[in-house]
Amino acid sequence: MYDDDVIAAIATGYGASAIGIIRVSGRSAFEILKKIFTQQPPYKHRYLHYGHILNKDSSIIDEVLVSVFEQPHSYTGENSFEINCHGGILVLNKILQRLLESGARLAQPGEFTKRAFLNGKLDLSQAEAVEKIISSKTERALKIAQRQLRGRFSSKLDTIREKILFLMAENEVIIDHPDEDLSSISFEKKIETVRNIQSELKNILKASELGNTLFEGILLAIVGKPNVGKSSLLNILTGTERSIVTEIPGTTRDVVSESFVIDGIPFTILDTAGIRKTEDVVESIGVQKSVEAIHKADMVLAVFDATKKLEDEDLHIIEHIKNTNKKTLAVLNKTDTPSLICKSDIPFDNVINISCKTRDGLEKLEDSLSKLSLGEIEDSDIVSLNANQKESIKNAIDICEQLIKDIENNIDPSLIAVDLIGLTDYLDEIVGKITNEDMLDVMFKNFCIGK
Repeated sequence: MYDDDVIAAIATGYGASAIGIIRVSGRSAFEILKKIFTQQPPYKHRYLHYGHILNKDSSIIDEVLVSVFEQPHSYTGENSFEINCHGGILVLNKILQRLLESGARLAQPGEFTKRAFLNGKLDLSQAEAVEKIISSKTERALKIAQRQLRGRFSSKLDTIREKILFLMAENEVIIDHPDEDLSSISFEKKIETVRNIQSELKNILKASELGNTLFEGILLAIVGKPNVGKSSLLNILTGTERSIVTEIPGTTRDVVSESFVIDGIPFTILDTAGIRKTEDVVESIGVQKSVEAIHKADMVLAVFDATKKLEDEDLHIIEHIKNTNKKTLAVLNKTDTPSLICKSDIPFDNVINISCKTRDGLEKLEDSLSKLSLGEIEDSDIVSLNANQKESIKNAIDICEQLIKDIENNIDPSLIAVDLIGLTDYLDEIVGKITNEDMLDVMFKNFCIGK
């Protein structure tokens, strides 16, 4: 669909740098290169070619190196080249304008990767990984995205698809030869196979939600009554003096946010005002913002003063958190002094002791935050999927449930065949074998222009 359409874009960031790169792709890309480059064809595949980019009047725009990639052995699967020039924005724009004058058009966001997908160089899960490689905030997230780009997740789906195709073939035998006992697997084995497929799909769906956690980060709200050590805890976790720490209750009047990373997981932490009844108008606004922060957050870090028995304010905070059904880690602070409460007094599953003063228990706190965020899942199982792909997995899980019922009720094999076809269709949607142009446009517009 793009046979005679050559696209071009600046692939490096805007701003002064030593080197800038302009990417060009399309069947007739080399014809455009011939018009503007001092070195003439033939161009050697995967080699750098030295020369100058020229204006229409043959004046020199810049001294460059051009890397050439012949179809189908390029990122897009088309004839492509990249101009490595000096990194000034004026130089980059002049070369780009020269390309546009010579027959190329400006690429849309994500159009190079979209062409790679349409030309069979990537499936949708790998394309999603490209975007995550660009936007990864931590080394851990980057490694997971690179693993997905190499096709590990696609291979996992292929394995599931093979099981479905086996069931389809078995079912076709029954349809074609209804009076003969030609089936090689038992009734129970069919159900077991479908349950295994459903279980694997559920694990993928869970892994994709955890992938969101790793790539997008976690919003963590610190809550508690005044003067329990919330701001001290924020300062320790972030390694900054972002929040004012005093002995005066109610010092924090607004929600203070800061970012940090634990075990490769990016957190944005919200230090909230102490939740309590107050007549102070300004402080009461801060308390209301704290309540809103709990609802907004992905996880809650509930801090309690271990040197004091639980009071009505503590119980009110506990009840409020439980009503939100958020993942919660409870912290008993000030355990460097004699404690009046213990872990069993706090009605949460995850409770740890720390001392912000001595920093005792900080390592345990960080470990608990990591495990509560991602659980015990292996990095090799984590995957990044978009909303459409997740919806396809959910639909496939539902069809598995229907298949199990149909097999148990000995439904006509022709109807089972319809469900099996639907199941393979949903798997194909995940990797993009069945898709639509509008959905692709939405997905690839999230990419930067040169990708």
